[in-house]
Amino acid sequence: MQNDKYISTFTFEVEPFTEDFTGHLSWSGLGNILLRSAQKHASARGFGFGATSPEGLSWVFSRLIVECPVRPAAGQRFHVSTWPIEVRRQFTIRLFRIFDNAGNTIGHAYSVWALIDLKTRRPIDLTCTPAGDLRDKLLPTPDFPIKGASRISVNNPTNVTERIVHFSDLDMNRHLNSIRSLEIALDQIPFERFEQGQSVRRIEVGYANECFQGEKLSVRSEEATPGEFHVEALRSDGASAFKAILSIE
Repeated sequence: MQNDKYISTFTFEVEPFTEDFTGHLSWSGLGNILLRSAQKHASARGFGFGATSPEGLSWVFSRLIVECPVRPAAGQRFHVSTWPIEVRRQFTIRLFRIFDNAGNTIGHAYSVWALIDLKTRRPIDLTCTPAGDLRDKLLPTPDFPIKGASRISVNNPTNVTERIVHFSDLDMNRHLNSIRSLEIALDQIPFERFEQGQSVRRIEVGYANECFQGEKLSVRSEEATPGEFHVEALRSDGASAFKAILSIE
């Protein structure tokens, strides 16, 4: 790991059983690595709150966007740099750069986070956390080479499936794991598209409402434009749990 005042860089290897069927790091594996990198970065600077923290606070995703056209293959080493760039009272924006062992950039990620009180389930003001004003931890980064958040809608679903949230889907906050939500979205892409040689190049997931053990989700999807799948998971009360855009080529 390398650290400066604002940026941390972590080294990883695509270990056995973290690959997908193509032999490359799975999207869920990459998502978990980004989560780990964010938590390690924040913990090293005194604001890495988690579900077991004495303050009863925990970071949760609001939005995750990743562009990684060619993910690292089995056995390859790669690196992730991360840093926060902005605080909008209850939300903070964090960036990631993914690069190979030769220093070539192979991907970028953009994420939006909230810090929630686990008792009230409400976000807290990031300008007055137990670690202080998080605006003091920022490294403003103009012109970062990744498109920001999109409007996600599923207007004419062509595929609708049901999904029950089980205990194996839950994270330490006892709600549907953010990476499991990504996996549910990815499963909406017809497998034959991958058999034809296409692959996911960009993912965007927007998290709206928590889901808990036993909840039934209605997962709706459509190929809104060629190569761009829109997905929405609705809770039984009709509220949106998450939405996603998955771009393939």
